[in-house]
Amino acid sequence: MILRSCILFLLTELVIFSQVIKVSPEWFKTPDFGKKFVGSYGFLPRVEPKVDQEEAMLIAELSEILAAQKFKEAESRLLAFVEERKNPEDPNVEGKDVSAALIFTLGNLYYQNGRNDDAELAYKTALKRFPEYRRAHKNLALLYARSDRIAEATPHLIKAMALGDSDHLSYGLLGHAMLADDKALAAEAAFRQAYLINPKERDWQVGLVQALLVKEDWSQAARMMQSLIDDNPDNPTMWKQQANCYIQMGEVMRAAENYEVLKLKGITDEISLNTLGDIYSNQEEPLLALGAYLSAIRISKIVDINRALKSAGYLLQLEAPEEAAKLISTLRAQTEETLSVDQKTAIFVVESNIAESEGRLEDAAELLKEALKISPTSGESRLRLGEIYGKLAEEAIEEDEAKAFRIEARANLSLVIGDSDPSVGYKANLRLASMLVKSQHYIDALPLIEEAIRLKKGSKESIEQYKRRVERAAKRQKEKQERLEQKRRELRESLKNPEDADKNKVDEKSLKKKSENVKEGLEPSDQQDEK
Repeated sequence: MILRSCILFLLTELVIFSQVIKVSPEWFKTPDFGKKFVGSYGFLPRVEPKVDQEEAMLIAELSEILAAQKFKEAESRLLAFVEERKNPEDPNVEGKDVSAALIFTLGNLYYQNGRNDDAELAYKTALKRFPEYRRAHKNLALLYARSDRIAEATPHLIKAMALGDSDHLSYGLLGHAMLADDKALAAEAAFRQAYLINPKERDWQVGLVQALLVKEDWSQAARMMQSLIDDNPDNPTMWKQQANCYIQMGEVMRAAENYEVLKLKGITDEISLNTLGDIYSNQEEPLLALGAYLSAIRISKIVDINRALKSAGYLLQLEAPEEAAKLISTLRAQTEETLSVDQKTAIFVVESNIAESEGRLEDAAELLKEALKISPTSGESRLRLGEIYGKLAEEAIEEDEAKAFRIEARANLSLVIGDSDPSVGYKANLRLASMLVKSQHYIDALPLIEEAIRLKKGSKESIEQYKRRVERAAKRQKEKQERLEQKRRELRESLKNPEDADKNKVDEKSLKKKSENVKEGLEPSDQQDEK
């Protein structure tokens, strides 16, 4: 039979989604898609247009040419046949058109030889002559898909399937067409059918994963990806996509496991390592986060500034100021010209923290002043400067110097108690309140503590206990002030009697002494700063 001598429509090897999963019509343009999709050059006489004896003989003749993949030669031979049929040399023979089936074959050859416009015209001509031509609908759909004309492709594909074309390739193409049209549910159904018909076809598994991702069905997508991972464990794409699903599901440590696997396999990249670091950072695992960030920095051509700064902060937490200083020095050397204002400010703050950790408080203050020159509205820089001045006041030997530092500390902290960043406002209110408590200004400290409580995130038990201690001290102080004021009133009344003048002088000295000591309202335990 002629069908036995026909061959498939050949292109080159198919490679789909080997690197990145994404919804894209580019899938239709992969070189060997036609090999799997277009079908044979033969005919199905029961459901397709008939061929006459001459056309059947031509197909038999072309089969050997097609077997050798001489498609241009086959095209020339077929065109010569068409011309001869239309304009026969024998004047006694009436010219006639070739069948829709042969025009369809010519379209396939045009398509193979890169003449898409001619192929489209041939397929359309075949369909005019035989509207129920299943393969013509199918191949025209493919042609449109490869030309980014998905909307035009879809009705022809659906028509081909309605005419009985129900192989896994048709369902697969329909799935991708639905994805391109943002119809994820329909895409999922099509890919599931393609996968059901041919579960060994990796492309349909990938397509189904795509549809599930678009639907945000993270759990099913993650499970489907596991099969793809098992088949190709050294392809990082699926590991990362599955990790993303875990993150979306709130199972961040499962995502971390995926990134750790990539790290162990030596197939990780900067983005994966930074993501791993972010996961550990959010889970309050500074040592693990630091390891991931530093690994990313080592393989990166361009340092991620924000993560490098975070790494320097972790190094300080781990009491490694020298290593933090080296990292900041490297950061400045590589990125100085590209730093934003916020990043330059952040670097000065980190350098200030390094100086503080080394006991260089005055250097720390100067670095923070430099930060404020760049960004005068930086609440973090202003807060840290206030804290540094507070520490300088505590360490000062001379009282005048200590007083000057305290004034600077209170001035800077007062500027940021209403900062737009709640964390900055919280710390500023609490630090200023602590300074007032240490100077026994309990009543003035209470509103600041209350504001700090309002701004604090998470558990407030500790600071509320602190507030209660200060409230007790403030109450005792207020009561002493009231008693003192009462005695003053009594003294003023007694001064009206000249006979008590000498006694009043003694009482006045005593009252002055009590006034100086009225602030002694806080118990030793109450004088501890809130931690």
